[in-house]
Amino acid sequence: MKITAIEIIKVPPSWVWIKVQTDTEHFGYGEPYLENHPETVIAEVKRLEPFLIGKDPTQVEKLWKVMYESGNGYFGGPIKLSAISGIDMALWDIASKAARIPVHQMLGGKIFNRIKVYRSTGGQMPWVVDPGDPYSAGSPSRPELQPNEPETYKEAAKVLVEEWGYRALKMHVSPGDGLEATSKVDKIAECFAAGKEGALEGGRNVGVNNVDIAIDIHNPNPAIGRQLIEVLAPHRPLFIEEPMPLERVDGLAQAVKGTNAAIAAGERWMGKHIFFDALSRGLLSVVQPDIAHAGGITETKKIAIMAEAAYAKLAIHCPLSPLAFAAAIQVDACTPNFLIQEHNEVNDSRPTTGLSKGLTVIGRGYFKDPYVIDSDGFIPTPESPGLGIEIDEKGMEEIMSKPWHAQRG
Repeated sequence: MKITAIEIIKVPPSWVWIKVQTDTEHFGYGEPYLENHPETVIAEVKRLEPFLIGKDPTQVEKLWKVMYESGNGYFGGPIKLSAISGIDMALWDIASKAARIPVHQMLGGKIFNRIKVYRSTGGQMPWVVDPGDPYSAGSPSRPELQPNEPETYKEAAKVLVEEWGYRALKMHVSPGDGLEATSKVDKIAECFAAGKEGALEGGRNVGVNNVDIAIDIHNPNPAIGRQLIEVLAPHRPLFIEEPMPLERVDGLAQAVKGTNAAIAAGERWMGKHIFFDALSRGLLSVVQPDIAHAGGITETKKIAIMAEAAYAKLAIHCPLSPLAFAAAIQVDACTPNFLIQEHNEVNDSRPTTGLSKGLTVIGRGYFKDPYVIDSDGFIPTPESPGLGIEIDEKGMEEIMSKPWHAQRG
């Protein structure tokens, strides 16, 4: 079996997929994408394509190394690794389809029959949009509630647990990178406490005794990161995400020194080496590689293994399309230190008819069998070969008729 071509597919609202073709009936899908830089990554995919044509797609590790080392000694970086990530997903898809087993079986076998999923909440009530529409096309379900106020965080969390079926949430705040953000610290803690109260209340209303809630504080100045960790830690968040500027691991060390809170980071780190740096210093409880940026399935699995040796958990970052989500689930299922899986809320649906009526569905319109959140907040681990997905041709026809945007939807 040989690779014959790489097809670029621009999928609304803003995703970039590829379809790697072979000289057999087998093909594979992947998502090579970098937020707000899609054309640059597409150009890199096209640059890498000649290195792959005529090669055996099942030699995934070898081809990863060939792509990574191409470019006269310039390794890594967000553009190259995002391109490699998407191609790598597609190669695993092909290899596993050829073997007639799911990717997780190729990677050592399933550990988890179900994958726990969390949903983000950002200070507004949740809403859904039709497949292919950007999230901005919708609006909060209760516009009378003021954004970013404690009561709004509380109500949003309650609805997501009680009505939408989630059993884990992540709250988002954006204090900025200046020291003036110190004035926001106490209110952020108040909002988190309100969100946790709402999540627990929603859980009790449906007979659920515990709901995990994490918080992403989005790369503040390390001094503000330390302040936020101090006020948030007593509320026992599942983890506190990225309490520092992303460029320097020693910045993370400054922010987390002396804390006993669980710290998560890594969504914009590329490749295994920077994760090794942070893990070897004992700075992380949770690693968050983005499977569409950090090096695909191949590199994400290696990062997970390093994390296991450091007693850290895996929570793959996934704010892109359902295709990246499908790839992430394959790694989750076979990773002993898997914690929880993120997804992009733009991919949520709430069907009003059919078997999924009243449930939360991820990937409707894109896949024939979208993921359905069960009453415990999990989705079942797919058992079909490859990435475990089959494209919904009719749904995609409608999606592809919509505008495509370079900025992430």
